[in-house]
Amino acid sequence: MATPTLAKYPSPHQLLPRIARPFAPPSYPKPQSEFLVFPSGQAEYHWHIVALAGHRTISRHKSLTFALKKCIRLNKKRCKGARNETN
Repeated sequence: MATPTLAKYPSPHQLLPRIARPFAPPSYPKPQSEFLVFPSGQAEYHWHIVALAGHRTISRHKSLTFALKKCIRLNKKRCKGARNETN
């Protein structure tokens, strides 16, 4: 008894022409926010800015507005390549 055989079809990747990508993806990760504002749970200073890399508090603030302004400034400096300021 004869057994039917199927011709091997090429994989879908072989059917599509190879397309050269005009731009290679960047080899470095997109900069992310290094500093975030968290509630501190303390009576006097309600907010603190934390450096995510070392999980350390950078500064403490009574006002959320001032904490956010400083956090934004620190993250902008980080994106420009400046070193983090110390308090």
